[in-house]
Amino acid sequence: KENVFQRHTWTPAKLRVKVMDWPSMSPDLNPIEHLWGILKRKVEECKVSNIHQLHDVFMEEWKRTPVATCEALVNSMPKRVKAVLENDGGHTKY
Repeated sequence: KENVFQRHTWTPAKLRVKVMDWPSMSPDLNPIEHLWGILKRKVEECKVSNIHQLHDVFMEEWKRTPVATCEALVNSMPKRVKAVLENDGGHTKY
């Protein structure tokens, strides 16, 4: 049986996507890094004494994280990309 992915070659030109050069591991362009930072600060406020408490506290804070927080991080991407480009890949306020 033919694999559908083998029939198609997806390139930025075909998808009409502009490929940008930036540091591949830039935390400024990774909203997940910022979400982890938010969760880390919340978890650090709790005094946990073992891995099970850490897991429970983390899961509770994750559940409490408003969807709006995640949406704001994703919606900030155009500004993040612009800031990284303006700083030639260097650090930004993000």
